[in-house]
Amino acid sequence: MEKRKATEEQLNNPLHGVKLLQILEYLVETIGWEEMAEHTNLNCFKNRPTIKSSLRFLRKTEWARRKVEHLYLETIKPEFHESVYKMWEAFQQENENYLNKDFTDSFYFCDQEKEAKLCAKLVQEGIKQATSTSLWWFDKHEESLPEVGNIYVITDWYGIAKAIVETTKVEQIPFNQVDENYAMIEGEGDKTLADWKKTHWEYYTREMEPFGEEPSEDMLIVCEQFKTIWK
Repeated sequence: MEKRKATEEQLNNPLHGVKLLQILEYLVETIGWEEMAEHTNLNCFKNRPTIKSSLRFLRKTEWARRKVEHLYLETIKPEFHESVYKMWEAFQQENENYLNKDFTDSFYFCDQEKEAKLCAKLVQEGIKQATSTSLWWFDKHEESLPEVGNIYVITDWYGIAKAIVETTKVEQIPFNQVDENYAMIEGEGDKTLADWKKTHWEYYTREMEPFGEEPSEDMLIVCEQFKTIWK
C-alpha cells in the first residue's frame, strides 16, 4: 500500500508525529508537575499526578489536551521561527526606510489554532486592523504596553510568518465602552459589537481563569490599531 506524503502544513506542525505520552514526559522532565499545573490549572496535574492518570484524563478530554499541547509548543519553541527573520529581511530589502529598524515582536492572535490561522488571513487581507488585549494581561505578565510605530510580524499558530503590521493608534478603553466602529476595524466574526463583546468576554474569561480571576464590564482594554505593511 502506498504511503501518504505529509502535507506542508503537517510538516510545519511541531505536533505532527508527536504522541501525547511524549508530550507529557517532556513537560514533566522540563518544567515539572507544579509548573504544569500552574500554567494549565488542570486538576490531573495537581493531586498526586502520574503519567498514567494524566493520559487517561487527557485522552478523553479534548479541551484539556489542547491546553497541554499549547504549553508544550510554548516550551519547545525557539524565540522565533526562521520564516519570521526571512520575511523581515525581504521586507527591508523592498523598503529602505526600514533598513535601520527592527521589528518589536512576533506573535499570533487568539488562543486556539483555528482562530489564529483565520486572524492571520484577515490581517493579510487588510480586514483585521486592530487587536484588543486586556490591561490585566500586560500587568500580570509585566509586559510593556504597545506604542504607535511598533512593528510586529504576525504568524499562524505554529509561528510561521504571514504578515507584518505597524501600530497606528493605541487607546485604553473600558470593555463596556468599546463601540461598533472599533468592532468593525478589528474585523473578526460578523464585525458587530455584539459579536465582539461575546467572543472577547469568553477569551478574557479563559485567560484569567487559571489565576482565579474574572473579567469585568469596566476593565480596561488596550485597543491597538495597526496597518498591514507586508504579506
